[in-house]
Amino acid sequence: MIGTMTELTAVRGQEGTAATGRDLPDEATARLVAGGWVLLTAVPGLLCHTAKFEAVLTRLQAVLTAADPSASPGPVWYPPVAPRADIDRAQYAEAFPHLLGSVHALEPAGEPAGLDLSDDSARRPADVVLAPAVCYGVYPLLADSAITEPVFFDVAGTCYRHEATSELGRYRSFRMREFVTVCGEKAAPLWRDSWITRCEKLFGELGLTVSVEPASDPFFGPGDRFLKASQIQQNLKSEFVVPVRADDPGTAIASANCHKEHLGERFAIRFADRGWAHSSCMAFGLERMMLALIHAHGDTLADWPDALA
Repeated sequence: MIGTMTELTAVRGQEGTAATGRDLPDEATARLVAGGWVLLTAVPGLLCHTAKFEAVLTRLQAVLTAADPSASPGPVWYPPVAPRADIDRAQYAEAFPHLLGSVHALEPAGEPAGLDLSDDSARRPADVVLAPAVCYGVYPLLADSAITEPVFFDVAGTCYRHEATSELGRYRSFRMREFVTVCGEKAAPLWRDSWITRCEKLFGELGLTVSVEPASDPFFGPGDRFLKASQIQQNLKSEFVVPVRADDPGTAIASANCHKEHLGERFAIRFADRGWAHSSCMAFGLERMMLALIHAHGDTLADWPDALA
């Protein structure tokens, strides 16, 4: 008789193999499997999450919703794929082509039996790509228009980046929650800074001791490489860094970002009569936040902060 998924997750073989039949890649991942949080797949950077993991993540999502001062009812969920035209317009592929996951498919045919399914050369690029970030779905909603006051979004979705490492926390497929504003030049950094202050308090209440560190990020395409190169100097991006495993010196679990007018210009969004709109986003890596919480509080939910237990 086949056991339940909970039972399978808890069973460990003497050779360090989970009951799923997958070889445990490292000690940190083995601990997550033993704690009933994840199941393995055959691909590094791709994990399955158990009911226990998802139940806590649901409560974490509610905490994030409550932190949003725009009184969001909760996120709009975006699909795991995005229109190729939108990602191209944002210049993501030109800046970081090695991270973008493409979608290819066979052309429709009258006789499927006549197709050589093993011939990858027969597959053609689809009109979608795997979404590298959720916020890229926001700007097309305002494209080729003018706004007269700040616009706010609360969005979430599954993203993909073709990471080459198998390091725990460096997921290929992961979920992201983003709060986004499209607004005027002066409002964008003020909104971002308010989220930094809010998140320092929020993470403290969740029992995470984070450091806020300047960083750079792939928001700017080749036409704006000088912006990318000086992103740290311009204080455009701050990451919230905390350990997610025992040997981790620190991993970014969230980031607060100013994009300046880059995306406003790319999507032809104007702010009143003051030129291109500016934008900022507050992004949370949901699986990374969970890893940080598990590392900080352990496997017994009774030991967790009340908001998540």
